[in-house]
Amino acid sequence: MYIIYESDSGFTKRYAEIFAEKTGLECYSLYMSRIKVKKGSDVIYFGRVMQNEVDGFKKARKKYNILALCPVGLKMPTNAVKEEIAEANELTENLPKLFYLRGGYDPEQTKGLEKTLINLIVSDLEGKGDDMDAVEAQYLADLTDGADYVNEENLAALLDWYSKC
Repeated sequence: MYIIYESDSGFTKRYAEIFAEKTGLECYSLYMSRIKVKKGSDVIYFGRVMQNEVDGFKKARKKYNILALCPVGLKMPTNAVKEEIAEANELTENLPKLFYLRGGYDPEQTKGLEKTLINLIVSDLEGKGDDMDAVEAQYLADLTDGADYVNEENLAALLDWYSKC
């Protein structure tokens, strides 16, 4: 079994590396996996979430047997967020297993189309004013100021699942 990840700003890579350290599994970027991991190998896949889609997941899914999908995003890990990700990535009820991880956001690393999209989300949230709930208010603060939620404790459910494999 291998760990493969696709990371843009480093939050996803950090989770993959922490998990590799805890499990002893080999860990590769999706790019490096082309030469390091055989087609059909069992994989735990980590990828950044953007508009509910997990970066590189479709590509990885075609080549590897993905047992667990670990999307990393900024939103709080609610059931609604998990359901949206499962639907957008066409997950079945059982496989791959979904473990959403709250990552982070660095406004300094954002550019181009992604920056435009973030600015639209920020404007939309700011437009809600007093109608904004606590989850939306935290999301707005994270998008405005940046945030880093990566920590080993967030991997507890994944580590528990892995220990039973």
